Amino acid sequence: MLLGKGVMINWTNAAPEDRPRYDAWQSHEHTPGRLAIPGFLRGRRCIAVFPEKADRQFLTLYEVDALEVLTSAAYLAKANDPSPLTRATTPVVRDSVRGLARVRASYGPGVGGCALTLRFDPQPRAGSEAALETYLTRDALPVIAQRADICGAHWIVADPDASAMKPVERQGRAVTLPNWIVMIEGMTPQAVTQAGDALLSNAQLIAHGCAPAIIRDVYTLQYLHAAKGVVG
Repeated sequence: MLLGKGVMINWTNAAPEDRPRYDAWQSHEHTPGRLAIPGFLRGRRCIAVFPEKADRQFLTLYEVDALEVLTSAAYLAKANDPSPLTRATTPVVRDSVRGLARVRASYGPGVGGCALTLRFDPQPRAGSEAALETYLTRDALPVIAQRADICGAHWIVADPDASAMKPVERQGRAVTLPNWIVMIEGMTPQAVTQAGDALLSNAQLIAHGCAPAIIRDVYTLQYLHAAKGVVG
């Protein structure tokens, strides 16, 4: 189960030659700095299991008490005063898809070593959002979370206004905004893939009100940091 009711979620790329400084910056400065902000609970980064097929190489997720943490004065003070290392490193982070989002539903006992993410939109016709929400929260995610090899099943919806904010550290970088997001956490890539195929196939989602453009990728955990006093 996710901690808190808000998340910052980000899919990105980085060129192979930029990986050492990207890795060092994110794990030694960026993530600890974020987790020092009040309301940040846990941060993690994952890497694509199938990089040759992945839409983005990296998945980064920060769990926070509520969406408002991500628009708070404490967060914006940090984001509007980037360190020299942040200024030097963020240009190598490319093709960002980034959402500041509300956790609409979260099931399961813990954190998995692998994750399947799906990004999609509801169909524009009337009633699609309600039908898709019902399918996710009644028929799909709670059932998936009961599997022995699954640790969590989550539905997240990005807030367009919060996601569109561009503090100083993000200025000059193009960012794509996601909308609805599903994340399945499990013990192996096969577990999350099979769980997704069972109840979250493209055909099933479209039949319950999802637009056809669905982006799905499988990731494996690289590291996880918890804020002081938070059990990771």
